[in-house]
Amino acid sequence: MPSLIALALCVLVAAYFVNYYRCFASNLGAAKQSGIPYVISPIYTFNRFWLITHRLWLPLLHRLPSAWTSSWVGYLTPEWPWRRLHEPFETVGSDAFILVSPGHNTLFVADAEAITQITTRRNDFPKPIEMYTSVDIYGKNVVSSEGSNWRHHRKITSPPFTEKNNHVVWMESLHQAQAMLTAWVGKDGNKNRTIADVGADTMRLSLHVISRAGFGVRLLWPHEEAGGEANSNIAELQKGHAMPYKDALSLLLDNILWVFLMPRWMLANSPLKVHKVAYQSFLEWGKYMNEMYQAKRDEVKSGETREGMDLMGALVRGAGITPESSNASDGDAEKGSTSSKQLLSDSEILGNAFVFILAGHETTANTLHFSFLYLALNWATQEHLHKDIDEIFRGRPVSDWDYERDVPKLFGSMVGAVMNEELRLIPPVIGIPKSTGKGQPQPMTVNGRRVVVPGDCYITLNTAAVHRNPKYWPAGPQRSNGIPDLEDFKPERWFLDPSKSHTVAADEATDSEGEDFGGSKGRDTSETLFRPPKGAYIPFSDGGRACLGRRFAQVEVLAVLAVIFQNHTVELAVDEFATDEEVETMPPGGPERREVWQKAADRARYLMKYGMSTMITLQMREGHVPVRFVKRGSERFAFS
Repeated sequence: MPSLIALALCVLVAAYFVNYYRCFASNLGAAKQSGIPYVISPIYTFNRFWLITHRLWLPLLHRLPSAWTSSWVGYLTPEWPWRRLHEPFETVGSDAFILVSPGHNTLFVADAEAITQITTRRNDFPKPIEMYTSVDIYGKNVVSSEGSNWRHHRKITSPPFTEKNNHVVWMESLHQAQAMLTAWVGKDGNKNRTIADVGADTMRLSLHVISRAGFGVRLLWPHEEAGGEANSNIAELQKGHAMPYKDALSLLLDNILWVFLMPRWMLANSPLKVHKVAYQSFLEWGKYMNEMYQAKRDEVKSGETREGMDLMGALVRGAGITPESSNASDGDAEKGSTSSKQLLSDSEILGNAFVFILAGHETTANTLHFSFLYLALNWATQEHLHKDIDEIFRGRPVSDWDYERDVPKLFGSMVGAVMNEELRLIPPVIGIPKSTGKGQPQPMTVNGRRVVVPGDCYITLNTAAVHRNPKYWPAGPQRSNGIPDLEDFKPERWFLDPSKSHTVAADEATDSEGEDFGGSKGRDTSETLFRPPKGAYIPFSDGGRACLGRRFAQVEVLAVLAVIFQNHTVELAVDEFATDEEVETMPPGGPERREVWQKAADRARYLMKYGMSTMITLQMREGHVPVRFVKRGSERFAFS
């Protein structure tokens, strides 16, 4: 018997390696026929087993002779697109190359023309929706759909993203930015305390904005709650719940990876506290959303309407739920089914509501977080930022700021340039996934040559690389250490060479089907700033599947940056290297202050390179960069 088991195991191992070689040979043959440069790797980096265990194997592989591994070992870390940026394309000598492995062929693209072809030919290069099934935790949605199903979801989910509703985003962002600033510096603005994890606060702010602008629920900061402010809306919502509204949402988003990856029954029965918290928050937030949905159905049933963005209301109305259909299907709705006239199922409405929160949460929070860090590292840019804000508002209090008058000016000023430059350097998603269908190779032009992308090929639009491709960006000479200027945070580049900016043609200003989604007419930058070629700047993706909430995010970021920097400066906190008393004894601008600041700057830059990883978006997950917000004129480190 033992010999039979051993024989069976040998047969299975042999079969595995035969299949391994067969798949590799097939993928290599397709890559060779494509006409696209390729790199061979013996391991598919995004194989689940490899993703879980790669930290165990990589040290062993690095001990092998470099002649064996140098051409492929650099592609085995899941974060390699961030760590290596545009360098792999320079090494290969092409802005598009195929990474060949036994598991899959993957085309990586950092060429603007090729990106534009891929994003505009939606049927030829569909989204690989199998990668997005995890976001269906409450129901199918616009993110996890493709083809006719996607068009159906998109048509229903796009109406609330209008310029009219962006006024609501603007007003709530101003309010939440002021509340966040008060939490940092006190009501008088002079409380110079160190913010250990500014990213956590920007996450809180973005949740507050989407909750209020999208669902009509205003969330409070701790000092607002301590000051006696209350929200009767929240108190009513929280009745019968085991978790407060805010906790259910924030804990779910903090633990979302467990909900994505693990079966519900396993989460529910796991002995680990983190799994129990993830499962409980999943259940609780689902209950909150369902209650808001049912309340919205009741509003529709009674013929009520609500001012503002009201994402849930827009989903309900867009799904074809009317007073007549709602009355007819009340009994069915309680059972989780829908009437034949309802264009989205109940679960699809909840699924879309959830992805609105998911998408509107991390992206703007990350943009603000890293904008603060980059500005803390660049005093000259902050001076320019202060000057532009002063010229736009001329001392007007925030209560006198106006969306239609002030947002276009902010978008075309250093405030907009800071946002654009942060998104260029740290886009929310560093690899936008596309694919070709099985048995459906697709012709394309790359670098002026006709090539054929193999069928059943994953495609990654490498945002971090194309945003650093020197073909498309104004840049100065390399720094003395040899690092290209395009690695630097330099918002001033958006004011350079305006004559070389690329204008937006009429057909580029809308979706490829002629629909104007989101009111921003496809524009990622102001008309008064540098306009990179189409496909070269894609922080919100491009084409028909570009981010619905692009303008929402832009308005929020512009509002928050303007509020924070109207009267304050952000500086690196140096607590780890010197006490406040020690800093005060150092001459302003002197070598001692520069030395202690440089230590903090070196640590910040290290974490912004090597402390980053991706779950949903690219975030700093290993360590924090502490900062301080101080009154303008009270800076301790006012030098570059």
